Amino acid sequence: MLNTAKIIQTMRNIVADVMTSFKTDFENYDRPYIEQAATEQFPMIWIVGKSHTNLLQLGAFRNSFFEREDVRYRYAQGDDGFSGYLEPLNNDRVFLITVDDINQVSKKQACEIIRDITLPVVNEWTAKNGGLPDDTRMTVILSGISLSKLKELIHDCQAHGDNSLLKALKGLRQRIKLGADHYIQVTYHSSYNEFAFCEYLNGTPKINGGIVFHGWPETGYKTNGSVQIFPSYGWSKHT
Repeated sequence: MLNTAKIIQTMRNIVADVMTSFKTDFENYDRPYIEQAATEQFPMIWIVGKSHTNLLQLGAFRNSFFEREDVRYRYAQGDDGFSGYLEPLNNDRVFLITVDDINQVSKKQACEIIRDITLPVVNEWTAKNGGLPDDTRMTVILSGISLSKLKELIHDCQAHGDNSLLKALKGLRQRIKLGADHYIQVTYHSSYNEFAFCEYLNGTPKINGGIVFHGWPETGYKTNGSVQIFPSYGWSKHT
């Protein structure tokens, strides 16, 4: 039977005992979620440190996994949405919140609880829908430049002992992919000697920016309309 009042009071006692600052975060964020939670939204893992809390909503995982493509893509790339909060724990305390009680658990126990909640959900989904997504590397579409010109720019960097352009392009490739229709369009503008990029998820533009050339020592530093906090030669990504 759901015993919200008991859980909230126990959480308040823990906050008073553990936290030294930002105690109102519990009242503003954690408490309202607990008070409005239905039985099926339990269990939860609650992490409490001296100046922060994290409420891991394990009971909501099934709906999220079945309904949200981005959650499935994250899981396929090793992120269950919960375990990362346990690394590192430092001196934080970890609690298991059920429908009628709250108890402290170890990090190992918390990891096992997360696994026991998430794995059956994943197995259920894959049994109904097939395997998890396997196209998890970000798609980067390059336009406005030939392969020979791109190689020329990269070789120019290498001649200066620099790999900034290749590093910037690879950085886009390493972004987390969140759906089948998720890609980054990169367009080279020869008149400016710079790349513009825009990330699209299901047709919706997300982050955008440019990869801008800032010159070499023999030609002098150039801002090219983009300011660097720590000015450096070569290419730099700006968002």
